[in-house]
Parts: sequence; structure tokens; C-alpha cells
Amino acid sequence: MKLLSTILTLLLGTACAHAALFTNNVSIDAFVRSNAPTLNYGAAGSLTVSGTTATNGLGTVNGIADSFIRFNTAALVASLNSQFGPGNWVINGVALRVVEVGSPNNNIFTRGKGSFNAFWISNDAWTEGTGMPMTPTSDGIAYSDEPPLLTNTVSLGTFTNAAANSTNSYSFALAPALTDDISAGGEVGLYLTAASPGIGFTFNSQNFTMASQKPLVIISAVQKPAAINISQSGTDFIISATNGAVGQTYTLLTSTNLFSPLDQWTPVATNLLDTGGDFSITNPGTTGTAIPAAQFFILQTH
Repeated sequence: MKLLSTILTLLLGTACAHAALFTNNVSIDAFVRSNAPTLNYGAAGSLTVSGTTATNGLGTVNGIADSFIRFNTAALVASLNSQFGPGNWVINGVALRVVEVGSPNNNIFTRGKGSFNAFWISNDAWTEGTGMPMTPTSDGIAYSDEPPLLTNTVSLGTFTNAAANSTNSYSFALAPALTDDISAGGEVGLYLTAASPGIGFTFNSQNFTMASQKPLVIISAVQKPAAINISQSGTDFIISATNGAVGQTYTLLTSTNLFSPLDQWTPVATNLLDTGGDFSITNPGTTGTAIPAAQFFILQTH
């Protein structure tokens, strides 16, 4: 009999017509500066990411600036649990939307197009503070606080600002640490820092006066099958599931190496859920007397 070794993981694509979208407001944020390592700028109307050579409108180098953002996902989790049932959903997209100011009129902010890195951070033990650009304080997060806060981080990608007045959206990598933290329904922290020395990226913060221009985290999720059954018919391997999102496309990927990059996994079958939210995918087996290599499977939605 054919020997089977399987691992089923639900991975979700970026485009999904049946996803639920949730807009999550940022709850607290602040920027910090290497040139003022003990001071806080949590109450400013803007956030900034600045590289080592970026200059302001006067051509002055202001040093490194990093931004910290935190949002709470309790309302998101409650909403998705209400729509799909508790735990019967999975996140398939996370994006940060910000309104950039290309030429800020305060010279504490630098200018210039470049790249920045976004990270999920596990440590949420920081406070926003009340510091302003012209009147910084010491009652919140500062640049000197970064080392203990950044001991456990996960990269979410590298992105480029527009260096103009624009609304920018940055789609994050779906790192398990990020999606698990969001799904837990608590505080989720982000850290933005320069990847190129010339970047001077300034954008409105949650303290900005216009609500429509504050940072947003946009999260999409899709219902996941509530029950997955694995069976074998002759040499064929069958995966069936119930209670998925009606009309959702599912693809079965396979590999003999569990640690292969996702783009190296081979699609073997594609199917749509029926009107009851059920589907069945068959992976044809092999014939012969030799024992096949172990196969691993990923069930992917689109």
C-alpha cells in the first residue's frame, strides 16, 4: 500500500473575492530620534522614518528617526468570530495605509525617497508619551529604549515611500508571528526603520487632526474549512473539507521537501467549494512496488 506522510497548512493568497475586510485604527504611535536619544515625540501629528544622510528642507542632516505603531485587534477578532464562528477564519492579508507628507514644514522632519523596513515586534511594553517636535518630553518611548524592545522582531518586508503628498499602502508578509498576534485579539506592535540612508519619510500619525488621514491597518480574512478529512482510495490520496467559504478556490500543493520555498511546491489539483461550502480534491497516486518518498501537502486558498 502506498505510504503517505502529510502536513496540511492553510495558506491564503492576497486576492480573495470572499474575504472579509476590517479597518483597524492605530491606537498609539510615536517616533524616536538618535539625535535626542532620551526624548519622546509621541504626541506629534506626524511619524517619521529617517536615514543617516537624509536632510530637512534646509539641507540639515537630522540623524536616524524610527517609528513605532501599535494597534489593538479585539474588535477585529470579535467581528470575524461573529461572521465566521469563533476561530473559523484565517488572515489572508495585512496592509498599513498612511498619508505621506512630501515636504513637511517642520525642520525636525527630513525629506527624500528611499526604502524602509517594517517589523513585527513582540514587546508591547512602551508608552506613547506626550512629546511634541518643539517640546519633547521624557514620559514615553525614546530612541535609547530600542535595544530591549527589539530583542524579538520579525521582518514584514522592505518598502519605498513616495516622497510626495500621497496615500501609501504597504502589504506586509504574512509572518506567523504577525497573524498569530493579530488573531489573539490584543495589542500588536510595528517598528519602521530606514533601509536606505537617504530616506526621509514623514506621514500623519494617530494624533493628526483629520481622522481620515490617520494610519490604518487593513486586515482581510477568509473562512477556513471547519473539518478536513484525509482518506485513501487505492493509490489515490483524497482531501475533503466542509464549511469553507462558498465559491472559494482551493489548490492542493505537494512537495517531498517540507522546507522548500512555497514557489517550489507543485500544484496537483484545484477545486471550488460547492453551494454547501464542501469540496474534495484527489491527488492521483503512483503504482509499483517501490516505497515512494514522503509527500507533504499544503491546502492553499486564492
